[in-house]
Amino acid sequence: METFKLAKQVEDQVIHIRRHLHEYPEISMEEENTIAFVTNKLKEIGIPYEVVPKGGIIGVIEGRAGGKSLILRAELDALPMQEAETNLSQQKVVISQIADVAHTCGHDAHMAMLLGSAKILYENRKNLNGKVLLAFEQGEEMGGGIYALLKRLTEIGADGIWGVHVKNDLPSGKISVDPGPRMAGFFPFHVKITGKSGHGSRPDLASSPIDCFTHFHQQLTAMRLTSLNPHDPITISIGSVSSGSALNIIPDSLQFSGTARFLNYKQGQSASKEFKRLLATTCNLHSCTYEYILEPIAKDLLVYNQEQCAEIARKSITTSMGKEMIATFPAWMASEPFAYYQKYFPGVFAFLGIKNEAKGTGAEHHNIHFDIDEHVMKIGVAATVQYTIDFLKYNDQFHFVPENRSVEALFENN
Repeated sequence: METFKLAKQVEDQVIHIRRHLHEYPEISMEEENTIAFVTNKLKEIGIPYEVVPKGGIIGVIEGRAGGKSLILRAELDALPMQEAETNLSQQKVVISQIADVAHTCGHDAHMAMLLGSAKILYENRKNLNGKVLLAFEQGEEMGGGIYALLKRLTEIGADGIWGVHVKNDLPSGKISVDPGPRMAGFFPFHVKITGKSGHGSRPDLASSPIDCFTHFHQQLTAMRLTSLNPHDPITISIGSVSSGSALNIIPDSLQFSGTARFLNYKQGQSASKEFKRLLATTCNLHSCTYEYILEPIAKDLLVYNQEQCAEIARKSITTSMGKEMIATFPAWMASEPFAYYQKYFPGVFAFLGIKNEAKGTGAEHHNIHFDIDEHVMKIGVAATVQYTIDFLKYNDQFHFVPENRSVEALFENN
């Protein structure tokens, strides 16, 4: 199979699918029309499927019996935001027709690439040494569909998983399949600090939760320098702060929330422990108390490219398109539910570059100017098809220990 040639043959169809999905996006867990569109495309190809309630879609391509099974994953949902009509330099080729909903992360491209790959794989299924599961996940942006979809996939069983995510700051035409950590584990937090309210003329008679928070925030910022391993990346950010109602009233409480992201679970555990210690000592110093609305507990959920799978991917891209297409690229400090799949199935999460200055693409994900270079989608299709072929015929044992907890227990603990 000349996979890149086959990918070029379906390129126009893939672009057409992406543009339709981009025009008619749906937010997390409300993807009824998107599910109908995807399942109709699977019917047209001839692929049987099931719709997992509150989970997504699983299509099945049967190759030769007795081989491995591989999951190929894409996401169905868009974001609740209004996109701009222009990208970084020019008018977008297509914009959302639905007010305040837009595919500004790339899920429209992910679905289109998976459907294009599915068509090629189905038409060449006699050459596949095993089975392919096409997983279209609902509610990725809010984590709403992963539980039901993963539960069903573990019931079916598989030997590995593959996913492609377009990447705004990787040059168009380049693809990264680096081994090791690729996207971050995390812990969210939401805290309420309670002090003692008072008049602005007598702060000495009050216990200001604002003063307490600002002191804590200074220490939280310094924590990365004074308490954590400098060799393990971590980011900590405050996303919201809420307190007070008038300029001359010292409020009695304050709430703040945010996230920490890390590429080493032990680093995340250390940060969580130190966060709690600093909060307790700072509140005590300011005569305030605190409570966790959402406790900072590190989650062992890194997106991690298993080394053998990454090597299969590297060889697949070299075989299908040439080694010059491969880029070494840093890990992305955002988090992704793909990590849940990788607790049970070894695999690769590939980054596909879409940054093209001439076309104005390269705006950050979730940005109103986000846009993709559509002509790189054939690269994602070729890489997906070739990886599938090569993974299914790989005979060595994978060095991978699957999660021994049930999906229910994994989610309960995280």
